[in-house]
Amino acid sequence: MHDTGDRRRRTFLRLALTAGALAVVLVAACTPPPSGGGGGTTTTTTTTLGGGSTTTTVPGATTTTLVPGGSTPPTVVAGRLHTCSLRFDGTVRCWGNNTYGQLGNGTNTSSSIPVKVLGLDGVTAVVAGGFHTCARRVNGEVRCWGNNADGQLGDGGSTASNLPVSPFNLADITALAAGGSHTCALRSVGTVACWGDNFSGQLGTGSNSPGPTPRSVANLNGVTALAAGDAHTCALRTTAAVSCWGDNINGQLGNGTFLSSNVAGPVTGLSAVTSLVAGAGFTCANRSTGVPACWGENLYGQVGNGVVLPPPPNPGDPPPPALIENLPQDVVGISGVTAIGRGSDHACAVTGGGFVSCWGRNDTNQLADGTTTANSTPQPATGLIGMNQVAGGDNHGCAMKSNGTAMCWGDNTYGQLGNNTTNASAVPVSVVAL
Repeated sequence: MHDTGDRRRRTFLRLALTAGALAVVLVAACTPPPSGGGGGTTTTTTTTLGGGSTTTTVPGATTTTLVPGGSTPPTVVAGRLHTCSLRFDGTVRCWGNNTYGQLGNGTNTSSSIPVKVLGLDGVTAVVAGGFHTCARRVNGEVRCWGNNADGQLGDGGSTASNLPVSPFNLADITALAAGGSHTCALRSVGTVACWGDNFSGQLGTGSNSPGPTPRSVANLNGVTALAAGDAHTCALRTTAAVSCWGDNINGQLGNGTFLSSNVAGPVTGLSAVTSLVAGAGFTCANRSTGVPACWGENLYGQVGNGVVLPPPPNPGDPPPPALIENLPQDVVGISGVTAIGRGSDHACAVTGGGFVSCWGRNDTNQLADGTTTANSTPQPATGLIGMNQVAGGDNHGCAMKSNGTAMCWGDNTYGQLGNNTTNASAVPVSVVAL
């Protein structure tokens, strides 16, 4: 979520991650032209995202079309300074900063209202990295757009694109994760491929060589979900355990050390995991008990373990003591969690009734609690009820209901709140035109 010169900063966006996918089978049956030619006809069966199909006979060549069927569960994801939403019809809308074309609408102009990603349909999952965005289509194809300085679009180049492009030699994908400047994809067979920045080994290939095209993560299989942070990556296994790799300066790999690793290794003492997210320098997992656990950087309380935070330093003060956790810590004072989301340095959780609580950094109202005070215990977000998912960016957050409506809060310099203004908001405001 940052460019090459920025790659060692811990600020991120990751994003993210949690989008559901629908399995849809595309079938195309062709009627050959009659003997003697003269135009001929093609019978095309078009399968919708909702599972229904229609058959039409038209002149011309055989084509396969993905037609939105109106049943794709909507999702919201956040990059560093932009936000995107997958819609019911299988299209994607994005808003906020567009310096690198991460809104995907063919321009580099930021937008304070959602704009449609062009040339993209049949989407079942979307993820947002630092300054890039990727989507999975119903047929297992992947498209990416935005910053590409470290090869995070996977097309073999380093040129940004404000329209979706295809990563090289990538198919049959079931899930995605986008980090600061790298991207990972889960194959249907349970293995993982990653591409982009690899300065800290976040591609998991066993080396730190850059990867402008997808590279297989070494010695990793049985994966069901992915999460990517600023410079680290984690995978949920079929055993409900977690493996992580990449940067570990803050203990974000959760293995009891602070040694970075370019190969996947298990998180210590963590089981019964149901979902996974990664912030800039920390990681969180929800468990079947409904009590999440987090580990890694904790300077702003983003691990959520109730540690006493030092007061913010004044200019000229010495730096505060290191607050880091290299083993999973229970998030205190919260239970019944149904979904979790991360920002760069804050996290949020959805609990029963769709209420949202957040913890961590709060200097731009990231916690939506009416203050700008960081907190290491979850704080109720103002005015959020009936939500089913939550996501965070660098300095903003968003939550969504199952009906596809969304609310965002925090910094709004580039319109990342999507309310047709660039005014920051300490409380959630409705995203317009979704």
